[in-house]
Amino acid sequence: MEIVLVTGGTGHLGRDVVARLKPKCRVRVLARSPGDDEGVEWVRGDLATGVGVAEAVSGVSSVVHAATYSPAAQRGYLRPADLWRSPPEVDVDGTLRLLEAAAREGVGHLAYISIVGVDRPRGPYLRMKLTAEELVRESGVPWSILRATQFHWLVDRMLGKAARLPVLPLPTRLPTQPADSGDFAEYVAECVAGGPAGRCEDFAGPEVLTLGELVDQWQWARGRPRRVLNLPAPAGLMRAGYMMTAPHGRRGTTSWSAWLGAHGPQ
Repeated sequence: MEIVLVTGGTGHLGRDVVARLKPKCRVRVLARSPGDDEGVEWVRGDLATGVGVAEAVSGVSSVVHAATYSPAAQRGYLRPADLWRSPPEVDVDGTLRLLEAAAREGVGHLAYISIVGVDRPRGPYLRMKLTAEELVRESGVPWSILRATQFHWLVDRMLGKAARLPVLPLPTRLPTQPADSGDFAEYVAECVAGGPAGRCEDFAGPEVLTLGELVDQWQWARGRPRRVLNLPAPAGLMRAGYMMTAPHGRRGTTSWSAWLGAHGPQ
């Protein structure tokens, strides 16, 4: 069977991708802390330092590059520093290391996981993702780029942190279209099987909700009512919100309310 390497294979999306790929191919995961799944070939390493990258890429036919590092996503809220800097060690430097190793090895397909809306990035993390996309396109390795909207688990985590406040000041008219990482993982596995396809169709959840509707559903599901203070949304912010939805793209089937009903707080 062909070997597919997954970077970021221990994260939320990565675990879902690994689960979808395992019935179809041999799966190898590059991880700083290898897991205990005996159905996976583990390689200890780190994209940020380059340790283990050459070993991980050796002999693989395809790579799913899902590894990323967003401090804000990990902690569940923004700090002022997040507005002007995002660490490049994984998303840019690590992507370049992986591409160079893939080129040397003659890998036939690298599928890069990105974010809907990075064409006009607002913020340093999205700029890092756009830079990585450019590296992928210019690498000479046959490629696909798969963009998704924000995942349910991340929205849940960030709302859980925000709900520590007695009042939630939010631009409630802002459009959102969160997606289930499991639904997206099915799409990723499909694209891996299909081979290099360049820029793939954007992926999003099944419904476009205003931020106010999204928060209302979250509060009902989590039993954490908070007063919401509606902030005006400038035209630029509304445009950015629309850029990060994909109403005409590939849609998943798991709605925000259904996901909340099936999952506990993040």
